[in-house]
Amino acid sequence: MSEPSHQHLWFDGPHGQMLSVLINGDSGWLMYIRQPGDAGFSSRNPEYDGPANALIDYVIDNGQRDQYPASWALPVPLIMRAIEYFQSTGLRPPFIAWHDDSHGEWAPATAL
Repeated sequence: MSEPSHQHLWFDGPHGQMLSVLINGDSGWLMYIRQPGDAGFSSRNPEYDGPANALIDYVIDNGQRDQYPASWALPVPLIMRAIEYFQSTGLRPPFIAWHDDSHGEWAPATAL
């Protein structure tokens, strides 16, 4: 079970799309998947100005702890807006900066 400040949410679109949301406190990050098996797209925060190597802990729905770059994190109000957009359209929210994860440049530090 995740901690109160941590949430892992999944939303399904009408044609196999999925939106994964990881939240820690007042920030979180998004992953948009076009269909099962897709590497997908993950959010980026172009306004991030903190340390390049800063990480944020997240707890996924099976209780595993993962860390992802703080530069991927967005404020929860923007994440909620993205969820609403996805739920109404099934599309990747255009107001989020996305990275195409099919290039495999990042692997989370797991099992903290």
